[in-house]
Amino acid sequence: MSTKIFEHVKTYGLSNGIQLYINRKLKKTSIVKFPFLKYPVEIRGQKTRSDLTMFDQIFYSKEYDVHVPIDPKVIVDLGANVGFGSIYFANRFPNASIFSLEPNVENYAVACNNLKHYQNVKMVHGAIWNTSEEIHVVDKGFGEASFIIEQGKGANSIQAYTIKKVMDTMKAEYIDILKIDIEGSEREIFETGYEEWLPFSKIMIIETHDRYKKGASKAVFNAISKYDFSLELSGENLVFYNNNLLNPY
Repeated sequence: MSTKIFEHVKTYGLSNGIQLYINRKLKKTSIVKFPFLKYPVEIRGQKTRSDLTMFDQIFYSKEYDVHVPIDPKVIVDLGANVGFGSIYFANRFPNASIFSLEPNVENYAVACNNLKHYQNVKMVHGAIWNTSEEIHVVDKGFGEASFIIEQGKGANSIQAYTIKKVMDTMKAEYIDILKIDIEGSEREIFETGYEEWLPFSKIMIIETHDRYKKGASKAVFNAISKYDFSLELSGENLVFYNNNLLNPY
């Protein structure tokens, strides 16, 4: 018997581990109830294992388990994928209003299923950009967790929103936690228009993707250097604290 099944059982428990292992081999979706989550989650059994990998990063490696010295009321999840990040925040901060944005239609459908019981989460099919316009989603073969956004209309056109538009939609003056995992589009949103939202963001959790779009990290650091932020690391993420809006320590 493959050692993988024992690894699954050790990590996820007997019943969940066996179910996840078998369904992954059969490329079937699992509906799993974990004791640390309020509601069950849907985990696809894709060959790439991207759903399970993301789930592990968030709930077992705890990459979003960053220090939050405030009681957050407004959380924005950009690049929600199948909703695991929003699920994490909804369970950790049940009194927060959460806005989740995902551009890929298949991921969005799974995210809607995963988040349907969380009344404090608004799930939107769309993309984040530096202007509000119609853009398109491109699959360059990086997997279900790595769809790229490009300017202009295309075969998979979608509405783009600015972060300021998201704030206006939420009627929010500030964003308490802003999670950004947008596969390279961080370059565009940190190159122009950031003055409208960056100084009003208290905590940012950002994964940069220079491997998909050169200059992404440079744009992030160039914009943030104009303000007073502290930096920490959590797994693959950069965690920025706005020193003008809170005391991170």
